[in-house]
Amino acid sequence: MSTSWLMRYVRRWSAESAGEAAGVILDGRTRTALERVAADHALSTAQTDALARYVGLLLGWRRSNVTGLTDPVAVVETLIGDSLALLAVPQLRERSRGVLVDLGAGAGIPGIPLAVALPEVGMTLVESVARKCVFLEAAVAAAGLTGRTTVACSRSERYAAEGAPGREAHDVVLARAVARLAVLVELAAPLLATGGVLLASKTRAALDVESAAAAAAAARCGLSPESPVPLPASPLDDAVCVVFRKTGATPPWIPRREGVAGKRPLGR
Repeated sequence: MSTSWLMRYVRRWSAESAGEAAGVILDGRTRTALERVAADHALSTAQTDALARYVGLLLGWRRSNVTGLTDPVAVVETLIGDSLALLAVPQLRERSRGVLVDLGAGAGIPGIPLAVALPEVGMTLVESVARKCVFLEAAVAAAGLTGRTTVACSRSERYAAEGAPGREAHDVVLARAVARLAVLVELAAPLLATGGVLLASKTRAALDVESAAAAAAAARCGLSPESPVPLPASPLDDAVCVVFRKTGATPPWIPRREGVAGKRPLGR
């Protein structure tokens, strides 16, 4: 499926979905939960309101299932809370004016909450599923991020190919609930500028299982592992941010063809 076809599809669905873009008004219980999470991260009233509009859109979107969660408070605590927990990661704070990309953005987690919390970053949300791109376009507008957050409706391999706009153009690659670490390393490498970092949200148990293969893949992709950062503010048990830094050149054969990284990981 071509990128141009996807974008025509997204524009058509975006026009048809205009009536849903206002989302729903949060009830008192949900608003209280959101204000508690926002206060934990010292967000302003304006930032909290932006997140409220985003959460309202998540809860009110009917054209496709963008999250499996149905309880509004769980949406706030699990999705928003887990996203904002990454603000504790030093490698992210050091790049708070940088260019970030959310790989496999899905519903915009963690990219949209972090773009709200970090007002000087540029953010790209990379997502290959057209119906999710429609939601992301509406979410960017609802959260007041138009102009510094864009949606790339594309496979990451295409977005990061030689000569493509995403290749070696980002300071941070974010990834949450996308793939195994070895796959993420290969997909992130061509997106990162030298010195940039992959920040992958994982549980400690998943890291223990996936770290060896990821380190082997990193050695072939020009990345080096750094110490994982605990995420105590995350609502998830034993949440950590796995960190890989781009220390070498991206090999010209990366990325491989679409889907190959998942089927034949380099660290296997």
